[in-house]
Amino acid sequence: MSGVFGIADPGLAIDIRSLALHMSEAMSHRDWFIAESFVDDSKNLALGRVGIGILNKDPQPVWNPSRTVALVMAGEIYNKETLAENINGNSDEELVMALYEQEKENFISKLNGVFIIAVYDQESNRILIFNDRFGLYPLFYSCRGGRLIFAPEMKGILCDEDFPRKMDLTALAQYIRFQHLLGDRTFFEEIQLLPSASILNYDLASGSCSINSYWSFADIPYNPEVSFEEAVEETAMIMSSAVNRLSGDVYRPGVYLSGGLDSRTILGMIDRRPIVSLTYGRHNCRDVHYA
Repeated sequence: MSGVFGIADPGLAIDIRSLALHMSEAMSHRDWFIAESFVDDSKNLALGRVGIGILNKDPQPVWNPSRTVALVMAGEIYNKETLAENINGNSDEELVMALYEQEKENFISKLNGVFIIAVYDQESNRILIFNDRFGLYPLFYSCRGGRLIFAPEMKGILCDEDFPRKMDLTALAQYIRFQHLLGDRTFFEEIQLLPSASILNYDLASGSCSINSYWSFADIPYNPEVSFEEAVEETAMIMSSAVNRLSGDVYRPGVYLSGGLDSRTILGMIDRRPIVSLTYGRHNCRDVHYA
């Protein structure tokens, strides 16, 4: 899973370099995975990213000109052209860095994309983590005893030998009842999932961690005057625009096919051919047959 990872341990209780290397190796599932990290020995802090090498091809972390802010990122920004006026830099990461320099954490509400971003700001002595409005790049984190550790997979956090592996029985009950977990719970008591549209703020001086939301569905204006037919037309237009934006770039498009309506609708909206498709399922099961 592509994403960002890091550790901050102001109490100097663990070997940051060794743990960061262990985390990157545990989450690099193929030889061609990209894993990079930066360590600040003075703060006993590490920041890194792991990815499959399709997006975010430039080396990371990205630094500001004064080298007081480091940034790692996975994902892509869709409205880059709109935001990039009067900003130097070609990559998404450079754009995000420039926006952060201008507006600090307030920049996040302007982004349209799918991303997870971690920023280490030496001047404010904090780590900030941002995700997109739907949280499509998962990030698991633990903030206990003043130590912050985060990763795109829980196995990254479990690389910390001091971490207590205690099952969350409420999460287990949720999974048995609903077949998924609710909210930010995971199967471990001390690991949470970063909610969508959130900013995680970790203060290195105090070792404290806070989560703030920067957007919710309640922010979408309510318009009761729109008719059902108009809503259907607008929804189709927006969905078609999104599908063609993601399938019209330089990459080869592919579709996960199942027996459901969603994947068939997306396939029907893609203009490019040929299309690579992939289906998961047991041989001759209904999903494979319909796909």
